[in-house]
Amino acid sequence: MELDLKERNMVTVDNQYKSPAHKVIAFLKKGRDGWRDKYKGLKNKLRSTENQLRVVSASRQMWRERAEAAEAELQSKKKFVAELQASQKGPR
Repeated sequence: MELDLKERNMVTVDNQYKSPAHKVIAFLKKGRDGWRDKYKGLKNKLRSTENQLRVVSASRQMWRERAEAAEAELQSKKKFVAELQASQKGPR
């Protein structure tokens, strides 16, 4: 029993629906390409967001260290000023 050309190009589902193979293939390919593009975009956005997080975290750490160093310097200078004032008020 040999199928003729028309029957070979048909995809049968439950013997109820028949569609030409080229239409089914095009539909499936379009669907595959759609999710592929969607997840490529999401992957790129994730990578970009991770890089941004890394940069922001590094910047925040740098500013924290600078603020702590400035605070330590301020405390040191306040202590120095207090010592100078105490020595000037001392014995006369």
